[in-house]
Amino acid sequence: MNEAVDPDSPIGQTARAWALAVVGEDFPPERSRLLGAWLDADPLHRRAYEQAEGVILMLGGLGASLAAQPAARSIAPQGLRWRVPALAAGGLLAACLAIAVFALPAPAYETRPGETRQIALSDGSQVTLAPASRLQAASRWRPRTLALEHGEAFFVVAHQSGRPFTVQAGDAMVRVVGTRFNVHHGADQEVRVEVEQGVVQVSDRQEHRAVTLRAGQTAVADARGLTVGVLSRPDLAGGWRQGRLAYEDAPLAEVVADLNRYGRRPLTIDSASTARLKVTAAFDIAQADRFVAELPRVLPVRLIADGRGGRTLVAAEPKRAPEPHAR
Repeated sequence: MNEAVDPDSPIGQTARAWALAVVGEDFPPERSRLLGAWLDADPLHRRAYEQAEGVILMLGGLGASLAAQPAARSIAPQGLRWRVPALAAGGLLAACLAIAVFALPAPAYETRPGETRQIALSDGSQVTLAPASRLQAASRWRPRTLALEHGEAFFVVAHQSGRPFTVQAGDAMVRVVGTRFNVHHGADQEVRVEVEQGVVQVSDRQEHRAVTLRAGQTAVADARGLTVGVLSRPDLAGGWRQGRLAYEDAPLAEVVADLNRYGRRPLTIDSASTARLKVTAAFDIAQADRFVAELPRVLPVRLIADGRGGRTLVAAEPKRAPEPHAR
């Protein structure tokens, strides 16, 4: 089955211009020959044109019906024969509606803090979007190309032979055919991928380096490059879905950003040096307040109220050595 041509690509835009021109203007033989030559130059040109033509014919029929314009004319460039409503009222409405359809923005999915969302994509894949996250599709014609702009999401990808499923998050690109995996895009632009099932390829945006992950493996992409690790169990991928967060040598900034996506009491950090402190921990999201209260016991930080219902982690003052007693 031929894959649809993205109408926002250069070929798609040219095809749309030709289709709308056929509907909306006089079409002398020279124009017909130019269109025929363009259609014959590449099979993708004809596919894109037929795609645009189909939308305009569908909407043109609707426009003709609404405007009660039965008249039609025939346009026949080399190798191409079809009929469209006359420009009058119906044809003009068709052109306007077609432009509106092609101009529709690509789907975007977003959650508020504390909210999760189940998303069914048109290709049969499923996404569970974590709180305070945003996922953007490349276009309505490319549901298997997505960008995780921030936050976290778990993907269950439907297999389609020859059509990889890609997720871009920061400088990391994830490619799969059919699998179950989690992508975390942190506030500090670090990207973490965890694989529950199947095979996943992770590369940097320039594709200078790529790693292949299998079930139970994880990769972190940051300014230092790609680092591969291992989960204690494959089913721990995307543990947030079961209400659990886990970190191994993660910067405090990442932990705080995650807690803010789930918690109702804002938590901030006073300085960059405090934000870089490393955390290794696992806890239930429901016990997040208790975890925060225990942080001063394991890190050189203090927890203070900000006067607005939130809390701030500040660097703890270094302990002074006891002064010797005077004799």
